[in-house]
Amino acid sequence: MKRALIAYLGNEDVAGPVVAAAGRFGMRPLPCGTDLLLFAGEAIADRVMPDGAFLLGEIFSLTGATCPAPADGWGSFLAFSRDDAGWRIDRAPLTGLPLYWTRWRGGILCASHLAPLVEMIVPIGVDWDFVAQALVYSNLRTERTGVAGLFELLPGMQLAWDGKEPRTEMLWSPWQHVGDVRNAKISELAPELERRLVGAVRAWSRARPHIMLELSGGLDSSIVAAALTGAGADYAAVNFVTPGADGDERHYARAVAQHCGIDLVEAELDPADIDLAAAPETIGPRPGAYAVLRGIDRAFERVVEGRDVSVFGGIGGDNIFSFDGSVSPFLDAAQTFGLGPRAFGVLRDIARGGGATLWDAGRLAWQAWRRGPRVGWRSEAEFIAKEAVPAAPFAHPWDEGARAHGQAKRNHVEALRRILDFTDRPLRWADRDVVAPLLSQPVVEFCLSIPSWTWIEGGRDRAVARAAFAHCLPPEVVWRRGKGRIESVATASYLRQRPQIRELLLGGRLAAQGLLDLPAVDAYLARDLADGDFLYFRLLEIADVELWLRSVEALRPAGASLDQRAYCADFAGSGSISPLSQ
Repeated sequence: MKRALIAYLGNEDVAGPVVAAAGRFGMRPLPCGTDLLLFAGEAIADRVMPDGAFLLGEIFSLTGATCPAPADGWGSFLAFSRDDAGWRIDRAPLTGLPLYWTRWRGGILCASHLAPLVEMIVPIGVDWDFVAQALVYSNLRTERTGVAGLFELLPGMQLAWDGKEPRTEMLWSPWQHVGDVRNAKISELAPELERRLVGAVRAWSRARPHIMLELSGGLDSSIVAAALTGAGADYAAVNFVTPGADGDERHYARAVAQHCGIDLVEAELDPADIDLAAAPETIGPRPGAYAVLRGIDRAFERVVEGRDVSVFGGIGGDNIFSFDGSVSPFLDAAQTFGLGPRAFGVLRDIARGGGATLWDAGRLAWQAWRRGPRVGWRSEAEFIAKEAVPAAPFAHPWDEGARAHGQAKRNHVEALRRILDFTDRPLRWADRDVVAPLLSQPVVEFCLSIPSWTWIEGGRDRAVARAAFAHCLPPEVVWRRGKGRIESVATASYLRQRPQIRELLLGGRLAAQGLLDLPAVDAYLARDLADGDFLYFRLLEIADVELWLRSVEALRPAGASLDQRAYCADFAGSGSISPLSQ
C-alpha cells in the first residue's frame, strides 16, 4: 500500500506485530524518537518541521511565509510531536491524511487503513450501536467507527497520549470562520475566492505531473478545471457518460475542455459493471463505496489502465458554495436586518432560484420560522425497525457552537460535514492520490465567512462562485441551473437485481439483529416503481451496510480485545455518547 501508514505509541518491546504488518504492506520505517514506531508507504512524503514535529504528507503555508510548525500550514498531513507530557498527533483540517486508532498492548495503535490492523485487533468485532446510527443518520461521521474499539482521529483534531490515557482535542472549528462575517458585495468577494482557489490548486498541482480531472460538466468540476488552467497545471480530464440522457453531460464537458485547451476522454458506463449484491473489494472501518457507483469506478480503471495518476475533482462544491435550496437564508437575513426591504429582497432571490412564486416562498418561510432551527442531525428512519432507531445521534466536536448561528449557516456546516464522509468512499480512489481542491482549508474558511443570502443573490445558487469564474468558463456552463443524474442507471440496476437485494436484506445480519422493518422492506421490494419514486436508494444504502457487515464479520470472530473492551467500558460508565468527546 503506497499511501498507507501504521504507528505504535508505547513500549517497542511488544510491537513485533506492528513491524511485521508494516513489512507485509510494503511500508518503510521512519526514525521518530522514543516510544514511537512509525512506518509509511513509498508515496507518503516525510519531513521534520522547524519546531521538531515529524510530518507525514503535504503542508502548505497559510500566510505565504514558511511553516515553522504544523499549525502554520494547511494541506494533507499528520504531525507527530513530543513534549514532557507525551506524544501528540495532529491531523490537518478538512483534507488531512486519515488516521484510525485503538488501545493495544498498553499503548496506542494507529493506521490509515483497516487492513494493516486486522491481524492485531484480535478478535475483530462490529460496533452494533454504530451500525444503528449509520442506518438512521446518513453521512454522520464521528470518532466512532463500525469496528468495536477503533476510533478515527477526525480532521482538525489532535490525539494526545501521556502513556496512560488517550485524549482528543479540537484544533480547528468551522464556527470561528462562520462568525468572521464578510459583509461585502459579490464584486468584491468573487476575486478573492478566485485568488484563493487558484492558489490552492497551484499548491496541490505543483509536484503532480500526471493529473486526471473528473470533469462532469457541472459547475463545480468546471471551476476546478478553470483553476487548474489558471494555476498553469498540466492535466487531462475524463467525463463519465451514462446510457440514459439524464447522465450524458458531454456537451458541457466538451465546452469546458475546449475552452481550457485540454484533452478530454469520454468514458461510457457499462450497466453490467454494477453489482448491487457483491461484497466490497476493499473493507474499511465504516461502510464504504456505494455499490451503485461501481460503474463509474470500472470506467475510470479502463481509462487510466493502471497508471498512477493524481485524481482531481469538484467534490465539495455544492457544500462549500452553500447550495442550500431552502428558505433559511431569508430567515438569517431577517434576523440580521429585520423584516425590511433587504430581507424581502433575499426572499425574492430564493423564490426566483427555486422557480417558485414569492407567495409560496413566503409561506415556506413562515412555516420554517414557526418550527424554529432544526436541532441535531437529520434522521432517515424508512425501513428501520422503530425500536432500533437511536434516541440521539452520536456527538461530534462541531456540535458545540451551532446554536449561536441561524439555520442557513447550520446547513452550510452540516453540508461540509456530509461531504467529508464521502472523500474516502469511491472504490476508484482506493490507494490513489486523490485531491479535493474545493475542500482546501483557505477556500473553505473564506466560503464559510460569506453570508448565506449572498450565495443566492440574483436568484442563482452558488452566486459568488459563478461570478468568480464567469470570465474563464463557457457561459452555458457557468450559468447553467441543471445537474446531471445517474437515476436511469441506478433504477435499471435495482430492477435487475431486486431478487438478490431481497435475499440480502430479508435474510441478512441486519435482519437477524432486529434492525430492519422487514414487512416494509418486503412490501416495497414487491411493488412496481412509480415515476419519481427514488425511495429504493434507501434500500441500496442499507444493502451497502449489510454487505460491509458480512465482510467485516468474515475477517475474524466477533468481539473486541480485552484492552479495547476495558477502554470502551470506562467511557460507557461515564455516560458519554462519544467515547472521546472531551
